[in-house]
Amino acid sequence: MTGAPLAGAAGDRVRLLVVKCLSDETGEDPDAIVARGHLDVGDRDYANIVNRLESYFDCSLDLLAGGNRRLVVDDLCDRLGLLPLEAVHV
Repeated sequence: MTGAPLAGAAGDRVRLLVVKCLSDETGEDPDAIVARGHLDVGDRDYANIVNRLESYFDCSLDLLAGGNRRLVVDDLCDRLGLLPLEAVHV
């Protein structure tokens, strides 16, 4: 991945979509996810969330091979923000 992290409105929209994805898939309250900053999930939810994020942003995040099932909002936003700008349609 290349580029600089998205700032301003584009970065805010990425963060909003990340939190929405986590909330929609798990039923967790979005405010609780934001307050905690991360979400621990099982294998099935993890795969569904990664697949949903990849479809939102039409990219591959290369996150399915690892064993960690903690999704950290800032890390996901940073990872998505490093995509080439033309690849981010938010």
